[in-house]
Amino acid sequence: MPELKPYEIALLLQMYNEGIIGKRGYTSIHKVRSKTRWQQIASAYNIKDSFDNVARYLVKRKLLSDDGKSLAVLYLDKLGVDFVLAYLKQNPSAFKDLEDKIRERR
Repeated sequence: MPELKPYEIALLLQMYNEGIIGKRGYTSIHKVRSKTRWQQIASAYNIKDSFDNVARYLVKRKLLSDDGKSLAVLYLDKLGVDFVLAYLKQNPSAFKDLEDKIRERR
């Protein structure tokens, strides 16, 4: 699996933090964009890619799932949860770092 970019990791962390996990987190793409604060992440990391493009990339990498609904819904898949948990184990301050990065761009 190719290495993820910081903003992709930030999106996965936010989805985990918001509980958008598995089918119980079966959430519309618009709600995911809002709950994860994509606009703030994109601004903090100076990203020009759209949320849809980033989500599509993460679905192809099996970190997110759209349940075959062409991005109508999104949730963090098992591999995505495993990635986030491993990432948090290596970077215990990841959530604080992300908040600081977002706050710094305001």
